[in-house]
Amino acid sequence: MSRHVTIRLDEEFHDRLKARAAAEGTTVTALITDVVRRELDEDREQFLAGVEEFAEHWDYFQERFGKQERSGGPAT
Repeated sequence: MSRHVTIRLDEEFHDRLKARAAAEGTTVTALITDVVRRELDEDREQFLAGVEEFAEHWDYFQERFGKQERSGGPAT
């Protein structure tokens, strides 16, 4: 069963949502629902916490494993 929720958006923001939904081939309702689902996803929270922890230790990784130079071309 689904429930209706009412939110108020200024016209400019609503126009941006409509344009994004159209570009993605979906509806404003589906776009909002997808964004909220992702925001509340527990796995996403765990992933972001892991990324944050990795970022906090970036200097260690750089020191331990060295900086790897990126080449401008495709890997061979």
